[in-house]
Amino acid sequence: MQLSTLQKRVTLQGKYIVFTGVLIFFLGMATSVMAQTDPIIEGSDIRPFTPSGSIGIKANGYTASGIDNRRAPASLQTNANLNFSLFGLSSGLSLLYSTDQTGLRQNMNNLSFNASWEWITVQAGSVSPSFSDYGLNGTTIRGGYITATPGNWLVEVSGGQARRKVEFQVDDGFRDPAYERWTAAAKLGYGGENNSHFYLSSHYSIDKVSDLNSGTNTLEVTPEENLTLTPDAQLALFDGVFTVSSQVTVSAYTRDLNSAALPIGSAGIPSFVDNIFRPRTSSRINYAGQAGANLNLENFGLQVGYERIQPGFRSLGIGRMRDDQQEILIAPSARLLDNRLSLQGSLTLGRDNLLGTRLQTRKNTSVGTNAQYQFTDMIMLSANYNLMVNDFSSSAAADSLQQAGLGQMQVSHTFMLQPNFTVRQGDLMHNFGVSGSYFKMDNEFKGSANPSQNNFSSDTYSGSLNYSLTFPSGFSVNAMGNYLVYNSARTDNKTLGANAGASYSFFENKLSMNLNLGFNQNTNELDRSDQNLGNTVFKTQQLMVNLSSNYRVYEKGSLSLSLRSRTNNALEGAGTKYTELEGTINFQHRF
Repeated sequence: MQLSTLQKRVTLQGKYIVFTGVLIFFLGMATSVMAQTDPIIEGSDIRPFTPSGSIGIKANGYTASGIDNRRAPASLQTNANLNFSLFGLSSGLSLLYSTDQTGLRQNMNNLSFNASWEWITVQAGSVSPSFSDYGLNGTTIRGGYITATPGNWLVEVSGGQARRKVEFQVDDGFRDPAYERWTAAAKLGYGGENNSHFYLSSHYSIDKVSDLNSGTNTLEVTPEENLTLTPDAQLALFDGVFTVSSQVTVSAYTRDLNSAALPIGSAGIPSFVDNIFRPRTSSRINYAGQAGANLNLENFGLQVGYERIQPGFRSLGIGRMRDDQQEILIAPSARLLDNRLSLQGSLTLGRDNLLGTRLQTRKNTSVGTNAQYQFTDMIMLSANYNLMVNDFSSSAAADSLQQAGLGQMQVSHTFMLQPNFTVRQGDLMHNFGVSGSYFKMDNEFKGSANPSQNNFSSDTYSGSLNYSLTFPSGFSVNAMGNYLVYNSARTDNKTLGANAGASYSFFENKLSMNLNLGFNQNTNELDRSDQNLGNTVFKTQQLMVNLSSNYRVYEKGSLSLSLRSRTNNALEGAGTKYTELEGTINFQHRF
């Protein structure tokens, strides 16, 4: 029985090697012969056939002691990835053949057409147009997209299927059911995106009303409809020194197309609206927008902005978005002392519960500052300070229900100092980097009956030291050390880490080798006095070794080798001692 199994493995590996050789030969020959670079239409980027991709063979070995193996002890694998464009039609092929599994995939979702000629660009297949921030922005559509820029004009049109129908099912893994959705959008405007311009865009999405199976009733899945209109304007003055901009999206959204339609003429709704968007009892009209100004002088800059997203705002042309919020931004900057000193700051004021209908209101204030000074060409100092305040206050209605615990105050301070030194000594280059930071978090629940039980305040101190040395021969060494201390009411944590590495290139950079050694030790002390268990200490230590090399056999072919070792030791408390060792050799051909 053992002899039979061995014979089968030898036969399998023999077939594997033959298949790999044939695959590499034929794909390499095909791509080198068929690749064409000249466009078939003058002034366009359409070419008869343009391939790209890679072919590779990889052998992997793995062993572990102290724990179960995380992967197979040995494996052989061949992979081929081919991307091609045929007269503008783009697609790809992915193939995997290994001792564990085989597979051949041609993902039709990646089938697309992309071509440009003069000032016209045409895309077909899976496209992701972005017409506005709050209207149609990044949604993947299986259809088409056309953009034209004759002179200073801009015309964009897109449409197709934005979502497929998904039935309710539990047999093959749960997926949220969904109706089939179709989307169309258009944009027209004049001017450049970074200059003065005016654009007007509109987006329309509608679900195809059809019967999903009865399992959806418990999930309240309803067909939706959405129409958005977005004017986008920008005025650039004094050669771009001062710029003001505004973008507002008005969204008409219907939550359920099965709800009753409103009579035309009621509530002042014009009759022509019925031809585009039929209002229903579940329809709502809302808006989201932003406005800003930017001043950019020689040594001073100032950016101010305001954004507001109304409660209940929905757009089917974007992914999930948080509504019911507003934000004010003020961000000055300055460059002084012949640009040696750079100062940047920002103040952000935000809040939610804009209509005062929620039990809790969040107000946040964020202050950020950064200073960078270049003392000499070799010495630079950076300093940062950030303040974040989150104030959660409960409403009078919540207080009357004795829910004052909804109130909460979070305040955090972050200080960071980073000097950097570069020393050139003949042909040698030394680089020293030092960083230190302090982070303080205070978290208080307002009206708490037992403040000590709800004390989540903490202090974190961290520091690191980096050094690198580069030789003109291509040899370089680097070292890094870091230390972190975290203190809170219930947990104290200390982390010590160090890394050292070296790299060298041989034979006119055809062969490169890298060695890296790592050490990490973590001590965690947990206070369990509330459980009458006293203090519990966990102390672990990790040692890592990584060796890698890469040899460029020819211009588009490379051979790489990597060895990795990781050892984990439990020095105190519960933990597992184990060692992992992994080696990989890989040949890759690119075309």
